[in-house]
Amino acid sequence: MMVRRMAASVLCFEVLVILFFALVAMKLSDLSSGTVWAICGPGMVLAALLCGTLRKPWAYTVGWVLQAALIVAGFVITDMFFIGGCFALLWYWALKAGRQIDAEKAAAYAAYEAAQAAQAAQAEAVKS
Repeated sequence: MMVRRMAASVLCFEVLVILFFALVAMKLSDLSSGTVWAICGPGMVLAALLCGTLRKPWAYTVGWVLQAALIVAGFVITDMFFIGGCFALLWYWALKAGRQIDAEKAAAYAAYEAAQAAQAAQAEAVKS
């Protein structure tokens, strides 16, 4: 659950990064406005839609492809090598830390359930 939240947060920020990339690319690159929006528009939609599809395992793979695309955008605007790399690291961290938090929450919940069951069994033994 936490892995989805953290990954969705990264993807939401990537929508903004792609938007700002498009605005900069229109001014600083040789690409036409139509070409820039034909590439960046679907990229923004993809990032936004991935936020809602993170329940499916394939969505994380598509997320990695999106991270690679952000890095490759560095061939258009050189700064995107750095920005895309930073977001790829954020994506990796969100997945790793989210899974760790989910595992720790599951372990704590299991320990709580076991303690509740033991307490209920002890209370039942005292009644008898």
